[in-house]
Amino acid sequence: MMRTNLKSVTWFNAFVLGICLNFLVLSNAVAQVDNQLSATAGGTNYTVEIINVPDVEFLAVTTSSDFDDYAGYTLSGDGEKEVAFTLIDGVFMRHDFPGSQKTHFYALGNDGRAAGHYQDADGMYHGVILENGELRQYDFPDAAQTFIYGISDATGALTGNWIDASGVLRGFSGDEIIEFPGARETHAHFVNASGGMVGSYVDAEGLFHPYVRTPDGRFVSLDLARAENLEFYYVHGINDVGTLVGRSKRVGDIPRTYVGTFRDGLQELAFPNSVFTEGYNINQDGSVVGHYQSADGRVHGFIARPVSQAVSNYFGNVYDVTLAKGLNMISVPLAPPKPMSAKALAGLTGATTVITLDSANQLFVGWTPGAPNAGFPIQGGKGYIVNVPESRNFAFVGAPWSDRRSAAAPAVSVEISQDQNVWAFVVSGHLNGRTEYNGYRVIVRNLRTGSTLSASVDGAYFAAATADLARRSVVEVGDMIELHVVGPDGNIESHAARFNVTPEHLANAVLSVRIDGVGKPQRDMLLQNYPNPFNPETWIPYQLSSDSPVSVSIYDTTGVLVRTLSLGIQPAGFYNSRGRAAHWDGRNAFGEQVASGVYFYGLHTQGFSAARKMLILK
Repeated sequence: MMRTNLKSVTWFNAFVLGICLNFLVLSNAVAQVDNQLSATAGGTNYTVEIINVPDVEFLAVTTSSDFDDYAGYTLSGDGEKEVAFTLIDGVFMRHDFPGSQKTHFYALGNDGRAAGHYQDADGMYHGVILENGELRQYDFPDAAQTFIYGISDATGALTGNWIDASGVLRGFSGDEIIEFPGARETHAHFVNASGGMVGSYVDAEGLFHPYVRTPDGRFVSLDLARAENLEFYYVHGINDVGTLVGRSKRVGDIPRTYVGTFRDGLQELAFPNSVFTEGYNINQDGSVVGHYQSADGRVHGFIARPVSQAVSNYFGNVYDVTLAKGLNMISVPLAPPKPMSAKALAGLTGATTVITLDSANQLFVGWTPGAPNAGFPIQGGKGYIVNVPESRNFAFVGAPWSDRRSAAAPAVSVEISQDQNVWAFVVSGHLNGRTEYNGYRVIVRNLRTGSTLSASVDGAYFAAATADLARRSVVEVGDMIELHVVGPDGNIESHAARFNVTPEHLANAVLSVRIDGVGKPQRDMLLQNYPNPFNPETWIPYQLSSDSPVSVSIYDTTGVLVRTLSLGIQPAGFYNSRGRAAHWDGRNAFGEQVASGVYFYGLHTQGFSAARKMLILK
């Protein structure tokens, strides 16, 4: 389902031809233009990019490096507490100080160091620093509590606040104490490369004032209009050209973000259609980093990049979306400033999987959060299947697709319940046993329906997807799913792995598995030859649990040895395909074709022997 905002000032009527082979959506669309982000902030216009991590519903981004790496805080894997996170080179990691009630990061250096603070079991706060993957505590000298908000790339100095034993809050930068003259409390948040500091202080009457502290120690502050109504006003960042970012909250209002300069003024910066927007960090290029809450209660990171007014207006369109719980078929209505991937779409929608159709090969392709890459590109005018565990309300932000065939189209949603068919499904997972899987594939078979899927292995990951666009069931609770791993030469490289489908799998539209022992059989085994009966040649498959000399002996029904196939020392593995199994051409030791009839073949290894029967028919 798609909802549009009646404040729309520009309308796009579009439809996408809904034919099964092209996997598109049949509908009419109405798009909204709401250029909230194109409003000037200190004379600057912006485009916005959303920062999400699939499977993470709460991503409070508070800081960034100059290389598009991010940090902040999120929820622990069990959702029980707030923990810090880093998102560096696309790798998301949680960081939780031992024994803490919560841990937050507010600073990230270009060298990957992160800093912030944690709350201990007694409710007291201490600084925390992440270096070389390890967390360590930092307390400002003589501080009862310490809060870190900045870290200098030039000097490594920390900036933040500390509370002494008497309860007075002051700022610090490195070893220096920062205190605005006559202030009840002084907050220090960030120092730029030239030594300029930003923060705020509370005067004797309890009113907030933002300030800039010059490198020589002088303070420049502002008196805010209606300051008596402010719960807080914090200036979080300043870049080398003097552009500021800060947050404030008036009594009874939401937190709001402001960007600009003291000279030109500070203007509000709000993510379109968000419940609230909080900007925390400003980079040297003027881009603002923070997070916002969408209508469905999820928290997303964002980066707003300064651009010309024309570019900001072009990418300022907003399209409100509502997805029902379960499976939805959607078409992305707007082109984002940065190309979107399956990973980005999953992060924005909160999807457990994204499925598309490879029309050239007529195969469905799936992506899940376990993938080692961002997956396939998201294009305008093309349909995608997403599965969401709860209903979603959020907004797409971007430009009209330049190709009219890719114009905005609304989402079509179909909810999963016990009374409805699960019409799209992904079996995904990881392989374990080899160091590389170039050319490997995973064969997936539903033993109830007999349907078979195949997926290539990327790294050690695979995702086999299926869908029925007529929305008929493709899987049910209790189905047995069997998987085999096949090497590049067609050789089976694993034992058959079987998994039962549960209600949880249906709710996520994903069966996530792990296949261990790829290429490493659990025991020696002699398998049935093929073809059987045969004429004149056959292949004898076997498997080895360890390296061993191997031979195959062939006997007639009287027990006379007909032929010995000496295969030499073979490494542990599966020997199933014609390229790897033992081959017998139907000849005896003298090179003569043997007569029709029953024969026996035996496998002999260092610690194993077994025999089977085969039949030659001429």
